[in-house]
Amino acid sequence: MSRLALAADPAPTLVVRTLRLPPDVDPLALLRAMPAEHRFFWERAEAGEAIAGVGAALVVRGTGAQRFAAAGAATHRLPADAVLVGGFAFDAAHVAAGPWRGFAPAEWVAPRLAVVRARGRARLVAAALDAPGGSARELDDLLAQGLAALAPRDAAPPPAAAPARYRVLGLASPRRWRDAVEAARADMAAGRLEKVVLARACVVEASAPFDALGVVATLRRTSPGATVFAVGRGAATFLGATPERLAAVRDDRLATAALAGTAARGTTVVADRALARALATSGKERHEHALVVDDLLRRLTPLCRGLAAAPAPQIVPAAGVQHLCTQVTGRLKPGVGLLDVVAALHPTPAVCGTPRAAALAALASREDVPRGWYTGGVGWIGSRGGEVAVALRTALVEGRRALLQAGAGIVAGSQWEAELEETRLKMRPLLGALLEP
Repeated sequence: MSRLALAADPAPTLVVRTLRLPPDVDPLALLRAMPAEHRFFWERAEAGEAIAGVGAALVVRGTGAQRFAAAGAATHRLPADAVLVGGFAFDAAHVAAGPWRGFAPAEWVAPRLAVVRARGRARLVAAALDAPGGSARELDDLLAQGLAALAPRDAAPPPAAAPARYRVLGLASPRRWRDAVEAARADMAAGRLEKVVLARACVVEASAPFDALGVVATLRRTSPGATVFAVGRGAATFLGATPERLAAVRDDRLATAALAGTAARGTTVVADRALARALATSGKERHEHALVVDDLLRRLTPLCRGLAAAPAPQIVPAAGVQHLCTQVTGRLKPGVGLLDVVAALHPTPAVCGTPRAAALAALASREDVPRGWYTGGVGWIGSRGGEVAVALRTALVEGRRALLQAGAGIVAGSQWEAELEETRLKMRPLLGALLEP
């Protein structure tokens, strides 16, 4: 049994039970073996961290300007081994309709069963609402089901074949993109904007249904430095491989990063290094990056008793592109948690623009497709902290259709052709994962 919790609800009591698992267990196997209405996957391979969850013992939703408050309150009541997983839309006024039906403005779930792997250890976590005489047996049954689902099989099922044929529908024309970029530059010349991040979308329709978990498995292989994620609601799965962390909190320690400024990857080591040097010395890209760093520090300062940014950005490679990245660390003030940080930072200039209100107004008038959870956040929350990543390089997959979205930051020196190519580069790895598993 699950329960929906809103900010005004009486506090439900969640109980959990855990079992140790072999450290090499693959959390994705839980999702393959136990299809469910609510599904979640998260993996930072470089850090050895992964979470997979199925089902919903507790659902915490929020809407509007205070959409993070309900989950923030719920985290203070979490048992030590419990975990909430989920995320939120780019827009606080997001409507869960059309392809985004089932995806609330903000929703966090305590999975009925989860595999959690971190710091060289793995555990199976069962969760239920406390009920006199019933929760203990329910937890035992859940753990037994989880162990059976994770038991080694004689042979793994063959991967699903790539859809034989596909077509691209609804891709915004280059002319439409040019007009949007030129309008943004006019706003900047008039002093109304410093930066705006415009997004493009396309729908890919295949001759056979996509295998969402197969796409996730491909992204794990092709994007080892990214955070690979999937959030499933019914028949739809929102998935991606993002290079950008919004915030991570462990006790009072905060880690975040400014990621803005993009260049293509080279086809050889020499060419790749040349493109990286050009990125690092580009006045236009450094200006775009500095806007994000300055905004991040300004918004975090009231929440922290100590805050420091790296003295200069580094080059961070990703699939098909590379970025400027500045690491930021801090110590949070007493009583400040992960979702307080998320509420302060989102949406950052890296996905929206600056000034924030003017950029949001520009996006509302110039983007044709609702962003949904694209450029929102996806992550997990535990009793001592958690992590949220910016939902970039994404696809919303349902049946034979996949909605892909990608954006580019527009500043005064932007050229529409170069920014158009940047969106193509960002879509390309995910398109490959969809069509060539």
